[in-house]
Amino acid sequence: DISSLIGFTCKNKKERWIIIETQQIVNQNIEESSAYSLFLYAFRSPVTKDCYLRRMKVFFNYINILPNGNLEEQCNLFATKGFEDHKWAFNNIIRFLRYQKERVEKTEITGGTLSNFVKTIKLFCEMTEIPIHWKKLPEKFPNQEKMHMTGHQQ
Repeated sequence: DISSLIGFTCKNKKERWIIIETQQIVNQNIEESSAYSLFLYAFRSPVTKDCYLRRMKVFFNYINILPNGNLEEQCNLFATKGFEDHKWAFNNIIRFLRYQKERVEKTEITGGTLSNFVKTIKLFCEMTEIPIHWKKLPEKFPNQEKMHMTGHQQ
């Protein structure tokens, strides 16, 4: 593990170059990681990971990105397109969240479910460095407590 070498004093130039080259290889591997693997890296709990992956699949299917592709392919394609065209990514996110907000208003899902979709997509974008300005979202999401008090279930 390269992190154990931080602060390590090298006795000679050869050792120093080995450490530098190792760090460069580690950095290159991180940069070359797929969007899918970067997203998976965010999870410690397998249960949380499964929930987030399921929500991402719902999102990708809604925006019709590789409808017959597997989740890894969908993640990688969305990240590539989203990084190249931030507006495209933002518009797809907005369209999906509007649809989910309508479902909340029809009491098909709870405000908490909508909030979970937002958290999932936001984490994916952060992990894959898709620059989305989350404060620009025009919608105010329903209050989760209010939805629970009225007895609406997912």
